[in-house]
Parts: sequence; C-alpha cells; structure tokens
Amino acid sequence: MTTAPHPTAPESDGELAMAQLDRARWRTLLTLFLSGVLLSTGATVGTTVLTADGAATRDTPSERADSPSTEGGQEPGEQEEAPADTAPEGSDDARDQAGSVRTPAPRDPVTPDSSVPSPDSAPTPGPAVPTPGPAVPTPAPSPDAPTPAPVPVPAPAPASPAAPAPAKASAPAKTAPASPPARPTSNAASVGVPAGTSLTVHAGDLTIATPGAVIDGLDIRGFVRVEAPNVTIKNSVIRGRATDGNAILLYAGSGTSAGLRVIDSEIAPTHKTSRTNGVYGYGFTLTRVDIHHVIDAVHIFGDDVTISDSRLRDNLHYANDPAHGGGPSHDDSIQIQQGRNIHIVGNTISGAHNAAVQITQDRGRVGNVTIKDNRISGGGCSINVAEKGKGAIAGLTIEGNVFGKSRFSCNMLVPPTTKLVNVANSTLEGALTLNRRAQ
Repeated sequence: MTTAPHPTAPESDGELAMAQLDRARWRTLLTLFLSGVLLSTGATVGTTVLTADGAATRDTPSERADSPSTEGGQEPGEQEEAPADTAPEGSDDARDQAGSVRTPAPRDPVTPDSSVPSPDSAPTPGPAVPTPGPAVPTPAPSPDAPTPAPVPVPAPAPASPAAPAPAKASAPAKTAPASPPARPTSNAASVGVPAGTSLTVHAGDLTIATPGAVIDGLDIRGFVRVEAPNVTIKNSVIRGRATDGNAILLYAGSGTSAGLRVIDSEIAPTHKTSRTNGVYGYGFTLTRVDIHHVIDAVHIFGDDVTISDSRLRDNLHYANDPAHGGGPSHDDSIQIQQGRNIHIVGNTISGAHNAAVQITQDRGRVGNVTIKDNRISGGGCSINVAEKGKGAIAGLTIEGNVFGKSRFSCNMLVPPTTKLVNVANSTLEGALTLNRRAQ
C-alpha cells in the first residue's frame, strides 16, 4: 500500500513572524550599508534612526548631539545659523524640512539581542550577519542619548586687585572768611627817582605857567610853584633852598593848578628849618613820590587829591618850635584842613610826631575821604580826626590798613558823631584801637 506523501503543513504563526523578522533584518542591513556609503563619501545630510515601526527617519545636523558647540565661540549677542538643508526636493526629508522635523519618540539605544522582540520593540539585527563591502559604521547615537562634545573650560581670569576703599572725606575745617588781599605798599625801591636816571640841575626857584608842561629829569635847587593846569613833574628832585621864612617845596594852592601830577620823584630839603614843608595845595596827584625831612609832608586845603604808592617818612620835629610858641612841632605826614574827594591809598606813612593823618577842618568842611591799604604808624594817634565845630566828616572810610606803633598806642581817634566805615584794618602788635571821642 503506497502511502501518499504528507501534505506540507501551512506555515505556523511563528514561522510567519520569523520570515517577517528576516525581511526586516535585510532592510535594516541595506539601510545601514547605504548609510555607511553616504557617510564615507561625505554626502550625508543626517543620521538615520530606526523608529518603532521599522521606518527610517533623519536626525538633522541641527539636532545632532555632536554639532559644534557655540559656548565660548560666539561673540556676545550673536546667534549661530543652522546649516542649510541639502535634501533633494520632493524627498521625505525635504517634506519634513518644509514642515516640522519628525523627532523620534524617546527610547533606549538599540542594542543587539537574539531574542524575539516584543511587538512594541524595534527589530534588532542578529549577531552574525555578513556585511558586504566596507564595514558598516556604528550608527550615531539618537538625540535621546546625546554625547555632548567636550567644551573647553576657559581659564579663570586673574582676579583684579581689589580697589582700595575710598578714604572717608573729613569735613573741611571751618575758617574765617579771608579779608581781601592788601594792596602792595611802597618801599624804598619803588618810590622816588628811578635808579640810573640822569638829572639836569636847575639852580633857583621854578614857576611853571605853561598849561600841560612836562618837567622831566631835573634836579631843582629851589622852590617850585605851579600856576597852570595839567602840569606833570616826573623823575625829578625838588630840594628847595636856604630861607628864613616859610619854605614850601612845592606849592599848588592858587586855584590855577588843577590836574597837577607828580610821578617818580623826590621832595626833600637840603636846608632844613622849622618852617620847611613838602607839598601845599589841592587838585593834584602824587604817585610813587618820596617825601621826607619836612614838618608836614602834605598839607591839603581843597578838593580832588590822590596820594598813592608813595612814601612819607622821617618828619622834622622840634621840641621848641618857634612856629608853635616854643612848644613842640605839630608835624603831620598828611594834614587835611578842607576839601572833598581825597584818596590816600597804598602808601607807607611813618615818622610824624603829631599824626600820620590829621583832619582838622580848620579852613572848612571835609568829606569823602578814603584811607585804604596803607602801612601807617607814628603820631600820638596815627589817624586823628577833629570836627572843630563844623559838623561831622561827611563820608570817612578807613579800610585794609596795617597799623604800627604810635605814641599813645592809639590807632584811630574819631568823634562819635562822624559816621565811620571801618573795614579789615589790623595792627602789627596788640589789639586794634579805635577811640570815639569828641574834639
């Protein structure tokens, strides 16, 4: 009895699954082979990754974990551009780029395993599958398990030395307001005839009657009388001469000599008596004039007189002066008997017995007197003011003077009825004294 051949049993479910697995393995090997070829030729535009359903998708360079790090390599504020996509137009990659790139679901890296995967796992190639051609490169890790490129750690910048803490500013010391600087006063080198000046001797008295005349470089051995306006005497010496009467070295009191100027000159007698005086008059200006060895250096009895930057010194004094009934001389450096607009500024005044500046109003009212920035010493009281029954002095300013010694230790004597502007005066020794006593 011939036995009929056993019919071939249909493939079981297990055999069908194995066949499908073999086909999946060959697709995987083919894909890996093509990826290796593309990688070896430098034409790869991404890394192929298997998804759970066996389909291939791309890991684009901008998603790769080994893309260049920009830490430390960019300028502040710059952003690095992603490389342009090179996938052929119409491909799946191109369509993915046009929309959003498909990112595989996170999962563990694919590892070889001989067991049958569960339906949820991606098929895994077996361990002994021959590889045609060049060796199949190991697929790059998926974005789910990136291996970051080593980032160079910048060396720490050297610590800059700590800035010293600012010193606490101390409060400025409180000082008294500074008084205005005193005007430089005259001295031996700055007054009189300038050194080296050649002088021409004029023997005898000199009367000047020409308006605007200029007397320059004369050694005048006589008395000078000015009878014209706007006369200038400069770089000259007035010595006077011997006489038994009143001797006035320079007279400008006739009312015709307004505008007289005496500059850089010396007024000093060669013949000294109790009747010898320096300058008499008004309407004149003395600048850098040295006046010495006379009873009164300057005697004023009219308006508009200025004495500046001059030196008045070494007055003549007699204990038994016939002009004063045998009593002592009343010598003053400056005596004002009458006048307004009188300015005594920046002088050195010393050596008088009665007063450095004496105001008497003997001939009339006195007003608008300024005594400023002088060095003043001598006299019983250095500045002595008397109203003589003619009322208060109409405007008296005594300012910025430095006082030296006087016989009675009295810097100023001014009647209480005379309004006085007393500003920034000082003394070389002791306290500044001001006596307000009527006389």
